[in-house]
Parts: sequence; C-alpha cells; structure tokens
Amino acid sequence: MLQSWGVGPRVTRAMLRLLGGQHVRDIRAHVSRTRLLALFVALVAIVVAVWQRSRAVERLGQDFDEAVYLPIAFTYAGMLDEGRWGDIGSLRENFEHPPLVKLLFAEAVRVSGAPEPDWRDVPMGRPIPDAARPAFNVTRGLSAVAGVLQVGLVALVDPLGALLLAWDPYHTKYTSQAYLEAVPGLLAVLALLAFERARRMGFTPGWTAVSGALLGLAAAGKYPYGLVGGLTFLPFLISGARTRWRPWAAIVVSTAAVFILVNPALWASPFASLWESITFHWNYSHNEHVRRAGLPWYQPLVFLADTWLSGSDPGIYLTHFNARALLPLAVLGLPRTWRERPVWAVAAVVGLVFLLLWNTKWPQYLLLVIPALCVCAGRGVRTVASLAVWLFRKVQGSRVSAGA
Repeated sequence: MLQSWGVGPRVTRAMLRLLGGQHVRDIRAHVSRTRLLALFVALVAIVVAVWQRSRAVERLGQDFDEAVYLPIAFTYAGMLDEGRWGDIGSLRENFEHPPLVKLLFAEAVRVSGAPEPDWRDVPMGRPIPDAARPAFNVTRGLSAVAGVLQVGLVALVDPLGALLLAWDPYHTKYTSQAYLEAVPGLLAVLALLAFERARRMGFTPGWTAVSGALLGLAAAGKYPYGLVGGLTFLPFLISGARTRWRPWAAIVVSTAAVFILVNPALWASPFASLWESITFHWNYSHNEHVRRAGLPWYQPLVFLADTWLSGSDPGIYLTHFNARALLPLAVLGLPRTWRERPVWAVAAVVGLVFLLLWNTKWPQYLLLVIPALCVCAGRGVRTVASLAVWLFRKVQGSRVSAGA
C-alpha cells in the first residue's frame, strides 16, 4: 500500500520496523508495569501476613487442640533428649494424627530451651501466662513461619490471591497457633506447585516424583492434606498419563515411601496402624461429640461467609472482606483459573466438596481449601476489573456516538 503511494520498499521496511519496534516497546513497558504492580502487591501481602500472624501469636489465648499437642510435644522432647527414638511410634496419645508436626514442635522447644509449663495454670481461651509464654511463642512461631511461607508461595501464582490469604482470619488463626494445620498446608502448596511443573513437562518421572514426595510429607503432617492433594492430582494423571506406567510409579512410590519414612507411628506395623487411624477418623466423624455439635453439611460455607472470627478480635484481624467477598470472587474467578492454572481450580473444587461431605466440620479444616480459594478469588478480582473496564469503555463509546 505504501509503495502504491510512491514510497520505496526500503523506506517501507524501515517504517514497519520503526512502528513494530515502538509497538514492542509499548508491550514491554506494559509488562514491566504489570510485573512491578504484581511485585508490590506480593510484598504488601507478605507484610500483612507477617503483621497479622505476629499479632495472633502474641494475643490469642490457648485453644483446645493446643492443650493436646503441646504436652505431647514435650513428651516427645523428653524421648529425644534420652535418645528413645523407638518409643516415639509407640506413644498412643493422639495416635489418630501422625507425629510429624508434634515432633517439629518438640524440636522447637528443645532448641529454644523453653520450659514445660504447668498446664493446670494455662487457662483455656484466656491470655497466655508469662510462665507459659516461651513454649507457646516458639511453637506458634513455627506455625506462623509456615503460614507466611504459604502466602509467599501463593503470591507466585496470584499476588491478589496472596493478599486475600494474608488477611484471611481462619488462615491467620490456625497458622498462628500450635495446631497441625500450618506445616502440612505449606507442604500441600509446594506439592501443587511441583505437580503443575510436572504436568507442564509431560509428567516426566523427576518432577512427578517430587510432587509425590511433597504430597507424602503433607499427608504425614495431617492425613486430609494428602487425601485432598491426591484427589486433585488424579484427574490430571488420568487425562495426561493414562497409559504410561512411569508417571504413576513415580508418584505412587514417592508418596508412599516418604509418607512411611517420616511417620514413626507406622514403622512397626504400617498397614495396621494406618487402618487404625483411618477407622478412628471415620468413627469420630460419626460419634456423639460431632452429632451433638449439630453442624449442618453446609457449615463450611457458613464459616467462610460469617464475620464472627474476623470480628472476634479487631486488634488481630484487619478486615471482614473475605467473609463478604471470598466465595463470590472465587466463583467468578473459577473459569479463568481453570483456563490459566487448572490444578488450582481443581484443588478448590475438590477441597470444598471434601469439606461439605466430611461429617467433621471444625473450622480449622477450612485451611485445606482456603489457599486454592484465594487463588480463584484473585482471578475473580481481575475478572471484575476487566468487566468494569469493558463497561466503562462501552459507556464512553456510547456517549461519543451520541455526541456525534
């Protein structure tokens, strides 16, 4: 066309290169601004996560499960001090949960030298007495570090999702106490990231085995994290590696080997001990204590949409935003997440379905799904923003047409 106007071919090519170069520079500038904004949001998320969890570590009173796990941690610490490794697997107290996180708590109190409190002097739900503070600070601190690391890893997937996770009240509470949730939650997020990489590489045995090993570690922290993670992986393995035995062998062998290796409770009789734990959880989910709580099957949705926790201590929890918007944003962002990061979309659906079907409805179980929901909700924020920009441009275009 330019040549038809009398412009020579050399000049035409030079003009196209110039225009193309400018276009490329504009794209690069836009990408750079987008990356800087993502980095800024990720840094804000980490700052919020550190601040909110440090406040929670300091201010939350003793919670029910801490009164179970911390005395066991000191029992383990005594065994480790005396070199009685063989006795760890034979401890029957709280056998229904694997010992990995409680052993980490034990090592934390050993390294810090925190003395064991007189548990009769530690009131439930009240401020932690000064004498008990060292034991709670070091074990809660371990959980808080794992919680903040989860936020950092989610920022690699979706910075806005990381910000939602940073101020989420449930994630803050149960990764700021000496609960079992924080460490297996961190390992589960790592397993999802490793599995995404394995899927992108065509399920080569190396990364597939890494994702399986991380899944085994998560399950050894708390069994449901392994179950939800495994159910998340399954459809992708069926669709992407249906007839290839190497990926299946890599993930099954690595998951089982690591799960047993780091679970001393299984060393003496793996199958019998594991079956005992599984049947305990099934029986517990149907026992009188759970029935008496009277929580409906949809209770996880009630928890997620209720401001009771974020309003329970304004000095800890920054905002009610997640209670009002997390679920709607996650629903809006699910299609986009499925297109862009399908493993996280499936993790959100699988985790939520598991919570709705499982009879035990305690709020700490929400941490099985909250990171994936936050990733979907982060995509939901971007979907809302895109719709708002589209509507604004449409309205502006209509006004211009009307004025003409």
